[in-house]
Amino acid sequence: MALPRLNKNVLFLGGAILLGLLAALLSVSYIQQRVAEATAAAKVVVTETQVVVSKRDLAAGETIGEADLVTRNVPVDFVPADAVTPENYAGFINRMVRAPIKRGTPLSAAALVPVYDKFSNVIVPGKVGYTLSVDENNSISGMIAPGDSVDILLMYDTAKAAGSSDNAPKQGERVVPLLENITVLATGTRVGETPGTEISNAFSSVTLELDPSQAERLTIGQEAGDIRVLLRNFEDKTPFALSGMTEKALMALFGGVGGDDVEYIIGGN
Repeated sequence: MALPRLNKNVLFLGGAILLGLLAALLSVSYIQQRVAEATAAAKVVVTETQVVVSKRDLAAGETIGEADLVTRNVPVDFVPADAVTPENYAGFINRMVRAPIKRGTPLSAAALVPVYDKFSNVIVPGKVGYTLSVDENNSISGMIAPGDSVDILLMYDTAKAAGSSDNAPKQGERVVPLLENITVLATGTRVGETPGTEISNAFSSVTLELDPSQAERLTIGQEAGDIRVLLRNFEDKTPFALSGMTEKALMALFGGVGGDDVEYIIGGN
């Protein structure tokens, strides 16, 4: 009895189906492998370490206490080389803050000055401490504190500045911005607050942190006219962009003539 002959079309179709299944299996395996590689590449291993941070905002000149400190896990990339750690934090208690520190920021040893150390260590390198005498007005009724930011205006006599010339325009007094956004390092002898002690608002001087060129300007300004100290919000760094104002310009705002700078001669030959 003769065996039935297989149809070539059936063989070709079967072979095509087998090849298709094999290709599909290989494609699925390849896709799964690529997905696994992409997933592994997307996983960034973040190594953290425990450091000491401040529980509150600290101003320059404040003394840091144990109650101000707390531990926090921070990525190692954001940890300063001299970071204060849970193992060595005790050596930094009661130190003075050199520069403002934000709440939650890792503490660095360089930012904390021993209280027995020189006050000059609080001053940022390249700047100077400048002591300015103040009264009730310029101390904002004693409410200026170390770490605050202030602006300084200068008011002077325009006639004196012009050399008292009879032909000079009569503008009266003029007020101009002298310094902006200046850090207060100390008020009197106070450079910070010690918890549990009573703070006196009475002081007759403030010590400012200035560039040498700003110190020159303030020195001349005190001789040229009257100084007025303005207290601004500590977080506000916005330039005021003031150009100054004269007494004549101020009176003109309220309808005053303020003089027309023209000399009239009445009588005579």
